[in-house]
Amino acid sequence: MIPGPARILHIYDSSDFMIDLTASIRRLTGSASIHKIAVKGRFDLVDALDKLVADGETFSRCIFETHGSPGAIYFGQDLIDGDVFRGWTSRGYNKVFNLWSHIYFNGCNIADNETGWDFLDGAGKLFLTRGGGQASAQSEVGRPILFTGHVVHFGAKVCRSLWAPGGVFLGHTVE
Repeated sequence: MIPGPARILHIYDSSDFMIDLTASIRRLTGSASIHKIAVKGRFDLVDALDKLVADGETFSRCIFETHGSPGAIYFGQDLIDGDVFRGWTSRGYNKVFNLWSHIYFNGCNIADNETGWDFLDGAGKLFLTRGGGQASAQSEVGRPILFTGHVVHFGAKVCRSLWAPGGVFLGHTVE
């Protein structure tokens, strides 16, 4: 769990043409090593995360690039919400993340209203109970930027669920 060189885990919905296209050309900034995983559905996600645990992979940052709605992300038509995440807590996915990791869910209005907080708290409980960190998402619908395919959430609030090592929930912040 001691962080080595910064590594970023990039999990994206490969069932969506635009997300798949932009993920394939996306260059995340910095000198970090990037490990990309294309996911078409819920079972693909479980298989990919199980493999990361089995292989002893660890990361300090993670971006989930999907479509979203208040309190949920989607891989294809498969909805994943806070309850789904809490149902997976025995799978050891918290071993994949280093001390004070950052997990960002890049999708429209995931963090909107109380279901958004439930989603972020479920993600924190699943991924951050070992080393702590933050799970964050935007509160608004994004707008695509022509020619790049990237989605920008103008005026959105960034909502964060904060966790200390050992699974201690620290609270929420909004920027």
